[in-house]
Amino acid sequence: MTFAIQLIIWAVLNFSATCGSLTSENGHLPNIGFGSTPSRTSNSGCDTDLYIQTALQKLTSGEYTEIEQARNNLLGYAKKSSACRNEVIRSLMKDMDKPDLNLEKQSSNYYLWREGSQLLGELKALEALDLLISHLHLTNGLHSASMVYQPAILGVRQMGPQAVPKLSIALRQSPNPNIRIAAAYCLTSIGGISAMNALKSVQDSESNKCVAGFIALSMKTFSYKAKSGLLMFDNAAPQANVNARKDLLTAFECID
Repeated sequence: MTFAIQLIIWAVLNFSATCGSLTSENGHLPNIGFGSTPSRTSNSGCDTDLYIQTALQKLTSGEYTEIEQARNNLLGYAKKSSACRNEVIRSLMKDMDKPDLNLEKQSSNYYLWREGSQLLGELKALEALDLLISHLHLTNGLHSASMVYQPAILGVRQMGPQAVPKLSIALRQSPNPNIRIAAAYCLTSIGGISAMNALKSVQDSESNKCVAGFIALSMKTFSYKAKSGLLMFDNAAPQANVNARKDLLTAFECID
């Protein structure tokens, strides 16, 4: 066998061995795109850098299509496993928890909080309650019956009855009247006897006239006795007509 033939055989065998080492477990060559940046996978098996961080960045864009895509991606990752859910929640909280937040001057922060708060609420991320409640006063300066301009409210009220204990603490102990009135609003939105009792507990001690006025109007609007004789507190109260709801929104916007 000549040296040239030996060289060709060696090259063929070496190429086959190289391809074999690149073959993935399912027998296919891995899809490696030129110029692509591989994501870093955490110990939990979730994509933490490329996918989650890119999705979080899109939440700040203000572009409807990008935001919807990012929301769907994050919810999809969160549903993969409890570990991935925790990773999404942790990443959201880390990006949202910034010092000296100003939603009026920084629209990207407003979009992040608006979308992030709703995502945390949808995921029932109770571990985010402290963060959300401490930012209940955040607003971009506008008002709406949907409370979309007070983004922390969006997430807290989605938590439901499980948020009542911490909202009750904020209502009693927060030195910020804007947080107290927002906590009262969330309790009213959540409803139920526990929420009503939380509002009742501060009715006589609340010193801020705006907060006290909102609580009094909320109790009047949404508490009633059902035909069964049970005391109820919810948004389906018979007397909660359109005018009553408008009065409640006006009370929320009160400036002491």
